[in-house]
This record gives sequence, C-alpha cells and structure tokens, in this order.
Amino acid sequence: MGCSNEFDDFDDKARTVDTATQISSDQDNREGCIKEKGRKKMHVKMKSTRLSKEEKLLLMEEKKQLKEVRAQNKIFDDKASEVDTASQISSDQDNREGCIKEKERKKTHVKMGSTRLSKEERLRLMEEKKQLKEQEKLLKAASKAEAAEIKKREKEMQKWEKGKYALKSITAEIDKQVVELGSIGGHLLTRFAEKGLSYRITSNPVERTIVWTMVVPEEISMIASERTEISYVVIIYEAEEFCNLVMNESLMGHVQSVQHRYPHHTICYVTNRLMAYINKREQAQYKNSASYTGWKRPAIEEVLTKLATHFSKVRSRQCVDESELAEHVVGLTCSLASCQFRRKLTRLSVNANGSAIPKDCIDKNLIKKNLWLKALVAIPKVQPRFAIAIWKKYPTMKSLLSVYMDSTKSVHEKEFLLKDLSTEALLSDDRRLGEVCSKRIYRILMAQSGNIKTDDVENGADFFTNHSTS
Repeated sequence: MGCSNEFDDFDDKARTVDTATQISSDQDNREGCIKEKGRKKMHVKMKSTRLSKEEKLLLMEEKKQLKEVRAQNKIFDDKASEVDTASQISSDQDNREGCIKEKERKKTHVKMGSTRLSKEERLRLMEEKKQLKEQEKLLKAASKAEAAEIKKREKEMQKWEKGKYALKSITAEIDKQVVELGSIGGHLLTRFAEKGLSYRITSNPVERTIVWTMVVPEEISMIASERTEISYVVIIYEAEEFCNLVMNESLMGHVQSVQHRYPHHTICYVTNRLMAYINKREQAQYKNSASYTGWKRPAIEEVLTKLATHFSKVRSRQCVDESELAEHVVGLTCSLASCQFRRKLTRLSVNANGSAIPKDCIDKNLIKKNLWLKALVAIPKVQPRFAIAIWKKYPTMKSLLSVYMDSTKSVHEKEFLLKDLSTEALLSDDRRLGEVCSKRIYRILMAQSGNIKTDDVENGADFFTNHSTS
C-alpha cells in the first residue's frame, strides 16, 4: 500500500511539471511579441522625439505590462526549477525503484533457488529415511531369523542329547571280507536295509570286523562334534575258520593283536553255526573214522572261557544261523546307538530308582512315586515297611531332619527317635522299628564324612572321627 501511494504522488507531480512547462512556453511567446512591439515603438520614438500624451500613457502601460510579464516569467522560472527538481526526484525515484525491483527480482530468484534446493534436500532426506527404515526392517528380519535359527538348533541339540537322532546318526563300517562270506553278507545287508540303518562297506584295519561311528546330523553340525567313534568291535567268523584258529592255538595271539589296534574297545567274537559244525564233524567221524583220522575236536568251551577270564572286555557270541547273526548285529547297532545317550548308572541311582525294592512288596508303586521313600529304601538294611512307617510319622526329609538338628535333644534321644514306630506286617502282628534301624538311619543321615562305609558309620566311626579331629 505504501508503494502505490508514492507512485500516485509522483504521477501528480509529473502532471504539474507538464502544465508548468506549457505555461512557460506560452509566456515566452507573449514576452517575445511585447519586446518586438517595444522595439518598433522605440524606433518610432527615435524618429519622432515629440510624442503625444496618449502615446506616453500607452508607453507607460506597456512598461507596466512588461514588468508584470517579467515577474510572471520569474515565477514561471522558479516553478520550472521546481519542476526540474521534481523531474530529477522522479528520475531518481524511478532509478531507485528500478534498483529495488532488480533487488527484489534477484531476491525472488535466490529465494526460488533456495526453495528449490530445500525441496531437493527434503527429497534426499526422505529418501535417506526410507533407506534407513528399510535397513532397520532388514536387520530386524535378519535378527529374527537368526534367533529362530538358534532356537531351532537348540531344539535339535536337545533332541540329539535325548537320542532322538541316534539310529539316524550311527553308521556301521563293515569290512569287505564279511560281505564276501556268502550267505552271511546277504542276510546282514538285507537286515540293515529293512531297519533303515546306515552302513558302509570298507577295508578295516582288522579283517572280518565291524566297527561303528556316530555322525552328527547337519542340523547341529555347527554345535556338536562331527564324528564320534564307538568303542566296540565285532569279529565275525565261520565255524570252520574259528575252529582252525583254536586248533592252531593262534586265537589268543589274534585277541592281543586286536586289542593292540583297538585298546579301548570291547571285542566280541561272533561265530556262525559253530556247535552245529562241530557236532556234524563228530558224527561224521564216528560213522567213518577212517576218513577223519587227522581231525580232533577243538576245545571250544575251554577257549571261550579263557576269553572271558583271561582278557578284559573280550566276549563271544554263538549264532545258530545267518539270520540270527544278522539280527544280532542289527540289534547291537541299535543298542550301541541308544546307549551313547543314556545316563551312567551308579549304586545310589540304582537303589534310589527302586531296584532295591522286593518284587513282592505291595507298596512298590507307592515307593517309586515318592522321592523320600526311595531315599529311605536306598539306605542299606532299611526294608520297605520300615520306610513306610517313617514316612507316615515324618512325611518329608525336612520334617525328620528338623528333629535331628534340634539342639535341645541329646544324641541318644535322636538315635532312638524312631525305635517305637510300628510297622505293618501281612502275616504277623505289628512290630516296632527297633533300636538298630533307628540308630542306622540317624547316623547315615547325619554323617559328616562321605568316605566312611555305611557299616562303619553305624558302628559310630563317624562320631569318633569327628571328635578326635576336633
């Protein structure tokens, strides 16, 4: 609004300057005419020195008009100078306005350029944000997939530790001479194929042998070791060949050579139709003794007994035919695969699992379901009926130990705490638990040393040992 008002003022001044210029031009023309008339009159005056009164009055009037004209000319000159100044101001204003417009145009151009740059920058930032979001999504997806893969591997590892892949992972390495033993090789490979077990025909360091290895599945090959050798080797012999080893007295040397090659393995000699072959040869010799003068029955029983008594981890197995031999090897393969994942048994685990419970015990199922009862039965010389009586009085181990650890009671009172508990019997009257059993339970549960035998603890060895050391 301020710029439009300034422009209107300049237009009014410009119109004023044009009007003043036109007036000045008219005044100049009029003044020229008056001067021309005065010049002519002066010329006439010079010719006629004597003028009439009317002429004098006329001359005076003309002088007066001339003065007025000059005064007006001065006024017009002042106005013209003002108009020139206004024109200069207008010109300067126009120049200033042009500069302002040029600057505004440049500013507008710069502003448009900056606006254009900001849009490009905004687009670039949006693109970068989009790429970052995509990368975050990819990272989340990758981490999620990795977590799922780790979880899957852990599940597979748990299955492996429980033996779910045992049969799938075991591989029997069969010596090629076993396959070449006629009917034995055919039955053996057929049975392996029926069970879906893996086998490989190769040349083993010892002839006629079968060894086993565990190959970890691909699902958990990154976690567990890839290959495990099973410490068991089977040596297969036909009856005639085994008898020749016995008669040549080379079997013991063969056992030693196999042990030297497999020092930590269990060795098993498997024979096919051994006793049938010996009986057949004896019957044939009996019927035709002249033809079998050089054959003598080998001491098979004595040699097999020596294998069990003179060597460690050496055993034998006699099969009646090829089918039984194949079934034995396949069953042995399955057992070797599953036993790799079984927990090692100890005396405490065997007794605590209920194996010490008599088979005719009527409370056998109750004892197997209760951990406290199994712990009591695991104590030597504690019968199931004694354990039931203690359990009825003290249903948990904590309840009994709280009494044993009571400082207000003497050791004598604690040892004979259970002697008056009554036990239930089927064919006789109810009996008390007794002092011997009560003392045994107290001393074993409160024993301070695990290196002392239970009989010594019952006799008070742990009590005297602790007092002597203190």
